[in-house]
Amino acid sequence: MRLRIVISTVAALLITAGPMCAADGVAIIVNKANTGADGMTAKQLKQIFSGEKARWTDGQKIQTLATGVAEPEHKGAIQFLFGMSEPEYQKYCLHAVFVGTPQAVPRDSGASSAVLNLVALIPGAIGFVRADLVNGTVKVVKIDGLGPGDAGYVLAGK
Repeated sequence: MRLRIVISTVAALLITAGPMCAADGVAIIVNKANTGADGMTAKQLKQIFSGEKARWTDGQKIQTLATGVAEPEHKGAIQFLFGMSEPEYQKYCLHAVFVGTPQAVPRDSGASSAVLNLVALIPGAIGFVRADLVNGTVKVVKIDGLGPGDAGYVLAGK
């Protein structure tokens, strides 16, 4: 009986919490060894994810990573970084591969945990994940001086 009450309570909390709280937001993360990416402007970030900027200031090649479309942070991050809806973004990705500019598209790495782990392992990596998943294995990049949870942060949860 006690187990049934606990399960019912947890289920009710999960249902009312929704898929993503506004406080969660999306964090842009880089490998901890990356010394040139503590903060950047929104414009610089968009240049990196579009492939317009391919190297960090120290010459290290940039590897952009994205979560899969099923992840809650994907839609907002793609809208911000590329100014596109998901169908437009998919067309953009196909076009980039077709014309031979795959660097213009972040590598789809699936789950947020996979992006987090890959960024921790790849020295030149940058990606986006739910802010509540960030741990000490990566570094969060401030955008225009603001980070997840700050008022006015451009990648706040919806």
